[in-house]
Amino acid sequence: MSKAIIVVDFAYKGPKRKGRGTGHKGLHSTLKYLQYRDNRTEHLAQVQDDERWRDLGMGTHYREIFENCDHLQSKHVLAWTWVVSPAPDLMALVPEEKRAQLVCDLTERVVEDYYTERGFDLPEYSYVLHDRLTTPKEDGEEPVQHLHTHVVLPGTAPSVAERLPVYNNKERGHDALFRQVASRHFAEMLDDVVGPEWRREREEEPEVKPDVDDLDAWFPRN
Repeated sequence: MSKAIIVVDFAYKGPKRKGRGTGHKGLHSTLKYLQYRDNRTEHLAQVQDDERWRDLGMGTHYREIFENCDHLQSKHVLAWTWVVSPAPDLMALVPEEKRAQLVCDLTERVVEDYYTERGFDLPEYSYVLHDRLTTPKEDGEEPVQHLHTHVVLPGTAPSVAERLPVYNNKERGHDALFRQVASRHFAEMLDDVVGPEWRREREEEPEVKPDVDDLDAWFPRN
């Protein structure tokens, strides 16, 4: 089996505070972090007019997104926080001027298809694009660009009668569906932009587990 072409992950913030990084305070801090931080060490200037979020119903600023999460929460989920992270080595095959828009388009396709596959109407959401370098490797391999998005979605989805709670459960195969949807769309976009040669190169590589440092250790996910 070849190495994964994309890493996706979902986590959530519950409405009750159970320690650092949880509850309303934890969500507020995470949203602010995502708006003004690209990497481990550098902060962006906190300028009100410099909005980074792409608004599809949740807002263009972390305060507005926070308020909408609070308004649209379910009993157990204040907000869902996703990561959509295409493999940096495959993104390097995409012309530089097309990379950012490709990741944004990919993110929107993944959100839309995942909720459709789950039988939900599309909820409101916002996402932010981060551009950082991969973690330096011990073998001396140079870091490369690592474009990825953080998506914030409410704990509920709209319906005709009333909003429905949304739960993502690994035991029920929701994470597998998430990966399938993301991999399918990214593969199709690579076929269109790069051509089929990316598949031949990928199939020759051994299977490698995703770099958890990029998801678990660096991003706030509680």
